[in-house]
Amino acid sequence: MQTPAEKFLIDQSISHLKNKNQPVKIINIGAGKSFVIENYLSAAGLDFIVDRADIYECNMDNPHAGRRFICSAENMKEVKSAEYELAFSNYVLEHVPNLSLAAKEIFRIIKPGGVLAISVPNPQALEFFISRHTPLFFHQLIKGKAKFSEAYETYYAYKNIAELVKTFEAAGFKTKEIKFYPFTIGYLFRFPVISLLSRIYDALISLTGIKVLMGQAGIVFKK
Repeated sequence: MQTPAEKFLIDQSISHLKNKNQPVKIINIGAGKSFVIENYLSAAGLDFIVDRADIYECNMDNPHAGRRFICSAENMKEVKSAEYELAFSNYVLEHVPNLSLAAKEIFRIIKPGGVLAISVPNPQALEFFISRHTPLFFHQLIKGKAKFSEAYETYYAYKNIAELVKTFEAAGFKTKEIKFYPFTIGYLFRFPVISLLSRIYDALISLTGIKVLMGQAGIVFKK
């Protein structure tokens, strides 16, 4: 199920890239096995080459795929500086132990004027407060066994979205836009009664506009 923060990431990436000379070079940080975002960019008519970085072996079976880097976001020493017009990470930074190092490395590899588009959980929201205090096997139980539903260890090296933003600004980025979304249904849709309650909860949080309770954030930074 696509989250609203992921859609924000995609829309912002398309908006930034569409007026650039094609093909453009981009990088997917924490790429994993999915090409979902790259496929959306391709469907928008963009011509690009995407390098992919992950601590695990990441899928490269795509016509847009460039180089593969097996590395953490905190240490991308094989990646050239000022190489990319766009970097993006989709629900990755909550898995990074040292966010400050990651921010500095990502800043290094983006071209001047380039952007970083991210989707991240908001650790202050109720569902992620619970997530931080439950074991990995429970996360996997909630996510199920569908394709691309693997659960990974989380660190939440940022206490809230404001702290995450401050970390990336300290690395040199300027914050371009932040959006918050309630989306507990994205985790609980497999459970009939609970999913109905989660839809009601999301609707209420959306109506109140209380950002601290909205579990998803989409952020765009500019170098």
